[in-house]
Amino acid sequence: MDDSFNINIPNFTLGKEIGRGGMARVFLGEQLEPKRKVAIKIVTPQGNDPKILEDLQKEGDTVAQFSHPNIVTVFACGVIEQNYYLAMEILGGGDLKQKIESGITELEAFNIMLDMAKALEHAHKRGTLHRDIKPENILFHEDGQAVLVDFGIAKAQNTVSEFTRVGAVVGTPHYMSPERALGKEIDERSDIYALGVVLYEMLMGKKVFDGGDTFAISYAHVHEPVPDLPEEKAKYQTLLNKLLAKNPDDRFQTSTQLVAQLKKYLRRLKPVTDTTHSFAPMPELAAMKKKSSPLPFIITGVVIVLTVLAGMWFMDRQQAIEINQTTLTREQQVEMSNKLGAASGQFNMGNFDLAEELYETVLVEFDCKDEEARNRMKTLNKVKFDQIVASCDD
Repeated sequence: MDDSFNINIPNFTLGKEIGRGGMARVFLGEQLEPKRKVAIKIVTPQGNDPKILEDLQKEGDTVAQFSHPNIVTVFACGVIEQNYYLAMEILGGGDLKQKIESGITELEAFNIMLDMAKALEHAHKRGTLHRDIKPENILFHEDGQAVLVDFGIAKAQNTVSEFTRVGAVVGTPHYMSPERALGKEIDERSDIYALGVVLYEMLMGKKVFDGGDTFAISYAHVHEPVPDLPEEKAKYQTLLNKLLAKNPDDRFQTSTQLVAQLKKYLRRLKPVTDTTHSFAPMPELAAMKKKSSPLPFIITGVVIVLTVLAGMWFMDRQQAIEINQTTLTREQQVEMSNKLGAASGQFNMGNFDLAEELYETVLVEFDCKDEEARNRMKTLNKVKFDQIVASCDD
């Protein structure tokens, strides 16, 4: 450990420093009982403000209550010698900033987005905002699973933290929502906005808005339109626009909604199993080779042509079903079929609000091209139908 920094934490020993930023330093360390390697973050507030230390302790206790594979596991936290410490699991797969610099695929980007949306869903349902979503706070296990870390400026909704109010840590301007940049009250939709900024950075390899100073960046988040993606990524523009809407009411309203939408995109991005059929040679072909008369050849040719045409007609009729079967699990197909049946029943009984809700679920969560759901949704709610079709990846 650095000799210039010495702190005795009961049941822990500190090793070498592996990172620092602002008021925080991170060390490799070891928990003595139970014995395991850990990372220990130590925060020393300016002036050793006891109120800030108290708030940090509360926020550390909150994160320690979380139990989710995409949120860092906290083993212990506390205040000692006018320092706040937090002992957590070691994540050996690097951070998202490094991955973006080395380049990531669209499939990797959306898997990371889903991991982070699930992490936020877990935290938000427990009344906690993160407030500092950025690539440096998204780390990875060695197997590639993304983990959200550093809830250092997190706070429970509807509570006031001295730590955040005094501006000791104000977050990163590149990832601030417009309402946060304006100093307004925020909710979980602000975290969702920041995650949208991260998605843009993963897709494009650069920040959505940049500038020479904090004011210029904040101004862009409040006033500048969302940049257009290049043609090869334009299919993600609708999603990005919704994530980065200036008005929180125009974004996903909950992380749960975002999780459902990301799952739909991932079903399209994952490689589809090859469904090409191989056919055994037709008996007529073998016979054709043994005969010199052209008549069998002509007859056989006609049979082949008719067979191919019939097969093409059948495949066109079944195309939607086949595509759905390759992208949905058997359980999802059954669930979708049940919802279609229930929607049809509600429609026939005149319960149009329930029918609309069920058809919307089918189109948004299962198959945005299902013909029955599309036709009925168009009849029930043309505006919503147009929105769904616009976001459907053609």
